[in-house]
Amino acid sequence: MPMNRDSHGQRGIHLAIVLAFLLLGSIFWAGSPAAAEWSAEMNPDAVLIVRIYYDKVSDLNQLSAYDVWEYNNQQEHYVLAAVDYIGYLTLLDSGWHVETDQEIGARFNNREKLFTNFYGGYRTVEELYADLQTMNLAAPDLSELVQYGQSHCLLQGSCAVTGDETLPGFPLLAMRVTNEQVPGSSVVDGNEVVMGSKPVFFLMANIHAREITTPEIAMRFLELLLNDYGNDPDITWLVDYHEIWVVPTTNPDGHWVVELGDRQHEGRPFLHRKNANNDSNNDGIPDCTQWPPTPNTHFGIDLNRNHSFGWGPIGASDEPCDATFHGKSAASESETQALESLISALIPDQRGPELSDAAPDDTTGILITLHSYSNLVLWPWGDRDWPAPNVAGLKAIGDKLATFNGYQSCQAGPCLYPTSGATDDWAYGELGIPAFTFEIGDYLAGFQPPFETVESTQWPENKPALLYAAKIARAPYEIVRGPVVSSLGISQNSPLAVVTATIDDSSNGDRPIIEAIATIDIPPWEDDAVSIQLEATDGVFDNKVEEVAGSIVPEGLEVGRHMLFVQGRNQAGDWGAVSAAFFEVPVVRYSFVPLVTGK
Repeated sequence: MPMNRDSHGQRGIHLAIVLAFLLLGSIFWAGSPAAAEWSAEMNPDAVLIVRIYYDKVSDLNQLSAYDVWEYNNQQEHYVLAAVDYIGYLTLLDSGWHVETDQEIGARFNNREKLFTNFYGGYRTVEELYADLQTMNLAAPDLSELVQYGQSHCLLQGSCAVTGDETLPGFPLLAMRVTNEQVPGSSVVDGNEVVMGSKPVFFLMANIHAREITTPEIAMRFLELLLNDYGNDPDITWLVDYHEIWVVPTTNPDGHWVVELGDRQHEGRPFLHRKNANNDSNNDGIPDCTQWPPTPNTHFGIDLNRNHSFGWGPIGASDEPCDATFHGKSAASESETQALESLISALIPDQRGPELSDAAPDDTTGILITLHSYSNLVLWPWGDRDWPAPNVAGLKAIGDKLATFNGYQSCQAGPCLYPTSGATDDWAYGELGIPAFTFEIGDYLAGFQPPFETVESTQWPENKPALLYAAKIARAPYEIVRGPVVSSLGISQNSPLAVVTATIDDSSNGDRPIIEAIATIDIPPWEDDAVSIQLEATDGVFDNKVEEVAGSIVPEGLEVGRHMLFVQGRNQAGDWGAVSAAFFEVPVVRYSFVPLVTGK
C-alpha cells in the first residue's frame, strides 16, 4: 500500500533520506523514466501535474498532504495533483504509480503575460463588490446587500503577505433577492438576520480561492434574477415567493491572494486554495514562509475542511502548509463561523442529532456550493462511504440537477475522494437540507480556464440547474419526485386564452402523469388558489410524458397582465415543480350602432 507523505516536522529528515537515495541511485535515476518525466520541467520553481493511480478510493486518504485536484478518473483509477520536485520524488519513494499529464502541465506552466486586466476579464474582489453595490442600488425593492461577517485579515486589521504586500481584508457580503412586498421575507437589521417563512435557496461560491470561475457563475445568477424580474414569469414568481441568497465569494482574502499572482507572477493567478490566516495557533509566528505559494505549499486554512460538522482527519491535513489544512479546531475561521451563522439564521434545523436521523420529507431549504472542476454534482456524505439517511432524496435531487447541466451525480466521498468538514456535509448534517457541490468544468478547463469559457459553456450549462434548485426550495425532497413542466405557452384568441404545456416525469419519479392543473395569480400551494384542470391532448393521462392543454376564461379578471401557474402530478401522487407564464386580459371594446328614427 502507498504510504502517506511525511508531516512538515519530519520533512528535513525525509529530504535528507531522499537525497541520499538519489546519490546512491544516481546511475539508475539518470536513465529512469522518472527522470525523463521531470526533464521537461527542470526549472526549480516548476510544478508538475501528475496522475496518481490508486487501487481503491480509500487509498486517497493517504494523499491529504498533496494538492489533489477536484478530478477523479474512476475508469482508469487516477487523480490529478500538482507537485513540486520533492513531492514528486516522495510519491515515487512511497510506492505510488505516478505519470505526468503533459497536456495539463504545459498549460499550467505557460507563464506568458496575456492580459492587462485580471486574467482576461475575471472580476477582482473589489470589482465583485462594486458590482454587488451597483445591482443593489438598481433594485432596492428586490435586493438586500448584507454584511454577514468579516474575513480573517479584516478582523486582524490587515495581513502582511510575504512579498511586501499588505492584504487589508474584506467584509463578507451576501445578496438577498426577494420581493419584500410579498409577505414572509426574512428581516434584515444591519448585520442581523431574522428567519422568515419563505423557502430559501442558498448559493455560494469561491470557498476555494483559486476556483475563479465560480464567482462569475454566482454573479450571473444574480444578474438573471434582478434583470429578468417582471419580464420572465418563472424568475418573477421565484423572487416573489422564495428567498434566494447568493455569496459570490466566500473567501475574499484568498481570492485577493490569487489575484496577486496575476500581478506578480508572470501573468498567471496563484493556485492559492485557502484563506489568508498564516498564524493558525496565534503564537505570532507565521505558519508558512513559502513564497510564492505553490499548489502544494501555501499558508492559510482550507475553509472547506473547517466546518463544525465532521471536522477531522479524513481527506484533510493537520499540517498548516498543506493544501487541505483544516485548521487547529472545528470552525476556527471567521469566514466559516460567519457562514454557518448566516445559513442557520435563514433555514431551520430539521434533522435529529444522530447520524442515522433522517430529515422529514417536507424539509424546506436547499444549498449549492460552487467549486471547480470535474463536471460533478456531489451530495453527502463526503467523509464516509455509507449513505446518508436521506440518500434517496439526495440522489433524486442530484440526479435531476445533473439532467440540466449534464454532469455526473454521485455521493462525494466514494465518487471524488474523501473530505471532512465540508460545507455540504455541514448543511445537511446540521440542518437536514439537501446540499450539493457543483464541480464546474472539465479537467482540461481546470481551475482557471480562459474567461470566455464562463459565458460560452459553464453558465449556459448551470443556469437551468440553478433555476430548478430555486424552484424546489419549498420542499425539495418531495417536489423532486414529481414531474417538471416545460414548453409552457399561452395563445390568446379573445375572449379565451389557450394553455399548452409538456408534463414530464421521465427523469424524476418515472411514473405516468395523472393530472395537470393551472392557477391564476395565486400559486397552487396557497390555500385560496383555484385550480383549473388541464386535459391530456391525446385524451387520456397514461404516459410519463404528456402534452396538456386547457382554456382560460377571463371572466372576473381585471384588465391587464396576469400570471398563470402550471403544475403536474404523477401516479404516485407527487406534485412537481411549478412553471409560470404571463397572459393579458384585454380591454373589451364595444361597437355602437347609431339609432335611426323616422321623421
